[in-house]
Amino acid sequence: MSQHPHITPAELGIMKTLWKLGSATVRQVLENLPDDESGPPAYTTVMTMMKNLAEKGALEADTSRQPYVYTAAVRRDQVLRQRLAEFIHTVFDDSAGELVLHLADEVELSPEDVRRIEAKIAGREANDGEPDRSGGGDERT
Repeated sequence: MSQHPHITPAELGIMKTLWKLGSATVRQVLENLPDDESGPPAYTTVMTMMKNLAEKGALEADTSRQPYVYTAAVRRDQVLRQRLAEFIHTVFDDSAGELVLHLADEVELSPEDVRRIEAKIAGREANDGEPDRSGGGDERT
C-alpha cells in the first residue's frame, strides 16, 4: 500500500469538505465544515490546517490568485483505504474478518447492505481472494 500523508481527524474534516466541493478558498471550506460540539473553528485555525495539508502534499494551492484556491491532491478512496488499514491494524490486530464480524453483530445493516457485502465476498472468492480495487461501484460520500 502506498503511503499518503498522515491526516489528523480535524484535517480529515477539511479533506471531506474539499472532496465534496472540488476546490475552495479557506472561507468556503470554513462555511461548509460541520460544526463540532464547540461550534465552528476559527478562520485562522482552518487556514493553518489547510496550509499544513498543502505542505504535507494532501492539498494543492493555486497561489496565483487571492484568496488562494485549494484542491485535494489525494483521492478520497486512497485516504479512507489507508485510514481503514491503520484502524484494522491498531484495533483488530490486522484481522479484517474480526472487524466485519463485529460490524455484523453491532450495526443495523439494511437488506441492500447485506446484498452488497455478499456480492463483494462472492466476487473476491471468484478472483481467488484477490482484493477488488474497483471501488465497489457505489461511492458513498
